[in-house]
Amino acid sequence: MHNDDAPIGTIYSRREALALAAKAGIGLTAAGLFSFAGAQDTKTKANLVASPALTEGPFFVDEKLNRSNLLVGTSRPAVVSGTPFELELMIHKLTGDKHVPFAGCQIDIWHCDAAGVYSDESNPMNHEDTAKQTWLRGYQITDSKGIAKFQTIIPGWYPGRTAHIHFKVRTFSEKHQVTADFTSQLFFHEADLKSIYAKKPYSGQDVAVGLNMRDGIYAERQVDGSVAGQHLTLDLAKAAKGHSAKFAIVLTDKNFSDSHGGWNLF
Repeated sequence: MHNDDAPIGTIYSRREALALAAKAGIGLTAAGLFSFAGAQDTKTKANLVASPALTEGPFFVDEKLNRSNLLVGTSRPAVVSGTPFELELMIHKLTGDKHVPFAGCQIDIWHCDAAGVYSDESNPMNHEDTAKQTWLRGYQITDSKGIAKFQTIIPGWYPGRTAHIHFKVRTFSEKHQVTADFTSQLFFHEADLKSIYAKKPYSGQDVAVGLNMRDGIYAERQVDGSVAGQHLTLDLAKAAKGHSAKFAIVLTDKNFSDSHGGWNLF
């Protein structure tokens, strides 16, 4: 198991999530467009995020690359030949009893290539020295609807981890100092990956090693007994090229100004 790995941050139970949502009167009207994983409000039938913060792992590099296309600048086969993937993230924040799109925050995402290797890493755990390469990394600023979009590929996996995408949400001061951050990971349904991993450049690896419940991060139990990764799993849809997914995240303001504690998901 790599140090990519131990969960951090506050975890809300489903009961706590519903209590927060009820207090705020959240209906999450975009639920028909985005995947809200987790608990369900029985009155509104809207799915509510009830997910933990997860570690950023050893492979985060603050590249400061403002770009939506994470494949640019490389001819590496495990990147450019990967299955195209469009990821759309929508960030909302809960401040008091107000639930609004979180415009102007920065979302970084990073993940491995089809061979399970990260860019810009000389760490022995990466299995390859990719220093000064920056593929499959970048950030976007959320628009007025709290949305950021990325063009990337379906990631592969590496020993000890199932397929996942890291993301970090941050705000900055005028002097560009981090004022708050929230970090977690997104996962995939194994059934969705089966056909993808059967083709090059993913094929040839022992896919069984990457099963979700064998991943200590995905399988981490929340206080209500639920599995962390099940609240952070993407629903893939067919796109013009490859696949797409949309995922919505709601952040509370409990630790909003605390750059060390970060935000909490509910």
